[in-house]
Amino acid sequence: MPSNEAHNSVKQETIKKNRTNDLCIAYLQAKWRVILTTRFAYFFDKSPQSGQHMELIIDCMIKGLESLFLNFSNLKDTQFNTQIMLPDTGVYSQRIAEMLFYYRLLGMGFGNIKSKDAGPDFVAEKNGETFCFEVVTPTPQDSIRELIGRSKLPTEERDIVFRERLLSVTSAIKDKLKRFEAHKSAGHVPEGAHYIIVINDSLLLPYDQPWYGVLAELCFGDSTLPITVDATLGSGDIDFTEILGKALSKDDSDEFQNLVMKSNFRVSINGGEPVTPEDSLLRVKIRKEIPSRKNTATISVDIVESVGVAGIYQITLREDLMFYHSFEFGRTAMPASALISSVKNKLLVRNSICYTSTYAKDEDLVQPLMSPARLFGFELHDFNNEAVYNTFFKPILEGGEFYKSPVS
Repeated sequence: MPSNEAHNSVKQETIKKNRTNDLCIAYLQAKWRVILTTRFAYFFDKSPQSGQHMELIIDCMIKGLESLFLNFSNLKDTQFNTQIMLPDTGVYSQRIAEMLFYYRLLGMGFGNIKSKDAGPDFVAEKNGETFCFEVVTPTPQDSIRELIGRSKLPTEERDIVFRERLLSVTSAIKDKLKRFEAHKSAGHVPEGAHYIIVINDSLLLPYDQPWYGVLAELCFGDSTLPITVDATLGSGDIDFTEILGKALSKDDSDEFQNLVMKSNFRVSINGGEPVTPEDSLLRVKIRKEIPSRKNTATISVDIVESVGVAGIYQITLREDLMFYHSFEFGRTAMPASALISSVKNKLLVRNSICYTSTYAKDEDLVQPLMSPARLFGFELHDFNNEAVYNTFFKPILEGGEFYKSPVS
């Protein structure tokens, strides 16, 4: 049994780190309202009634986030409250990601969740196995984030964004791999634990637009796969030589991997029964080395196989998830996620961690389902806003959970 002295020490530390909770909650309530009102402006602009109901939904979202903050309070480190109240969006996004990932751990059925100032962000158990999770939010420079926030970019600026996002991810992974070695050396990684680096791609996506982490896609790279796949398995540009009728490369040093492009729409020909076209099989070129922020430093294409981590997990951790989770029938909604795992441990890891797409070196690469908005040339957020309003939001206005009878 722990001694009274140890128990009192833990109790004092808990009191100390939660001393500013009331101040922090007041600050976050105001911050969350600004963030959510900005992202969900479409519903405020739609109609006065829509705006009134959106206000009620945001109240519920903030209450949900506040409740989560309080539940998380015993796990957060001593710097959490101070740092999450800083005006730096990058720092805030990192700290809120830790809180939201705790929420995902609960949703995925993990138990005995622990967190200390020293060591991985979380140590948790599921299916009789112990997992360590280290959460990081890659943060591009302000100029790149400004470009990411624009709806349309010329080719040159688009290429800059794709390159800088990849460098942000590879640099973040490289830093976390150093932390992994340090945590192991210091004895902070339990024997036999499976170590997962969690990449929160929130700042690689338009920050002021809604639905990322709920309906919208993960940040993807040149290969049209989640950007962590490009950053760890080396996938690069899609090879169109066969489609264009060109001769295949005769350079034996070139390496390629199959890319399966799933069909996510149905086609009706001459009024017949709609059918789903067959999946397309292309190939992507595999990079020999993956660049990181420093020109002298590269990441091995076999990174997941060679460094001892069990997987890299990409997920979008944003406050928007609370929109659906404010409703009983919406609480099964989960963020898009991609799990890249080592061949050795892939089945064990996949049995414990929820994902929407998964990757390993010994498998074909499968493109996640893309939004129909891309097929029809619509802006992703406009398409999602309309879809939510027509299929989810409008029915609530006309008789759902927040419905109020018109005054006679």
